Amino acid sequence: MSIKKIIWTLFSGNAFAQLLMIAFAPVIARLYTAAEFGIYAAYVTVITMTVKVASLGLEKAIPLERNQVQAKKLMHINQYLAFLISLLILLVYLVFGVSILNWVGIHPTLWEAVFLSIGITMTSFIQIYNYENMNREQYRVLATTRVLQNGFTGLLQIGLAFSNVMKGLGLLFGDVIGKAISALILSRVSKRDVRTHITWRDTRDLLTKYKHFIIFSMPAGLINTLSLQLPLLFVLGIFGASDSGQYAFVQRVILVPISVLAITLSQFFYSIAAKEIGENKEKVYDLYVGLTKKLAYYFTVPFCVFAFFAPSIFQMLFGEEWFLAGQLTQVLGVMFLTQIICSATSQILYLMERQKFQIVLEIVKLVFVIAIFGWMQHDFLQTMLIYGSVIAIFNLCLWFIGRQLLKSKGRLVIGKHKK
Repeated sequence: MSIKKIIWTLFSGNAFAQLLMIAFAPVIARLYTAAEFGIYAAYVTVITMTVKVASLGLEKAIPLERNQVQAKKLMHINQYLAFLISLLILLVYLVFGVSILNWVGIHPTLWEAVFLSIGITMTSFIQIYNYENMNREQYRVLATTRVLQNGFTGLLQIGLAFSNVMKGLGLLFGDVIGKAISALILSRVSKRDVRTHITWRDTRDLLTKYKHFIIFSMPAGLINTLSLQLPLLFVLGIFGASDSGQYAFVQRVILVPISVLAITLSQFFYSIAAKEIGENKEKVYDLYVGLTKKLAYYFTVPFCVFAFFAPSIFQMLFGEEWFLAGQLTQVLGVMFLTQIICSATSQILYLMERQKFQIVLEIVKLVFVIAIFGWMQHDFLQTMLIYGSVIAIFNLCLWFIGRQLLKSKGRLVIGKHKK
């Protein structure tokens, strides 16, 4: 498949998926309150953070494995680990009645605890299957399942609200079932390919081969996710469920849809760079810089115009209750824009096996995030403005560091060829 066809396949699928989310948003915004969104977002945040450790970061190694049989075995190891972690979290709740959500004042019911564990499993499986499809270059599968996931999620969330059946769990239940359907489709597609039988020796050998992903990539990924996800829990604990709901709604309506192209190019960049990073770093460098320039060119001006009118747009489309979400879009605008522009190439340090350096950067960023919310607890918008500015600076720093590393490596390769 040509590069243009790959990009178009991923973009069209992701674009349609996000259009579905945008279409559902005005209806969902009027069926659920900001406080309900805040509680739902807390569950999604915990799922997102747990997924980063559920498979020990080994899912990122799947596209790097050239042997298809070994790649399939690595995928199964990831799945077993994710299932065991989610089961352990549920057992801790059942035996001790303890949940990570307790520290922000949320005490899950049995059904909520079950949905939380299923959500962790399904989200992990989707992520694992996506990396496997990158390895097999099954880009159409990536695009199609994203559309189906968003479609089923939106319909279920709306349907449960109208039916008044489990309305309090409607957002979470719809999200989990949508992911379960997506994971089921991906599993059926995966079974059509290479079939394998994994042994304890296979497990030991693969864990040894990719131990650096466990030791360094997993902690770095978790710390990065904490920097991005903990703020919602901090907002919930400090400013309340309503304000956290406003922030969650901004993430759902703004960040996800406008990053369609960035997500598409990120999947494309990772799959291409994973194959070329060892032998043709000059090509990876050109791709790295080129993608970022194109994203900056196409997104900067339209996003700035949208952010300027965001409060009025939110009030008109979603109702007066969401005017604050429009103001949040303005104060977090720089953060969102840098995430869009840099997200396509954000995993470059993993590809270059600079996991130690990645961990140091992520720890520094996390310390800043915790300090901001620990120090500023008086004005919600002012706190979010400072938080967004700090994250934007780190996004740009990471991109420049990745460019310099690729540039220096590229010169080394060129020098060897000349010699």
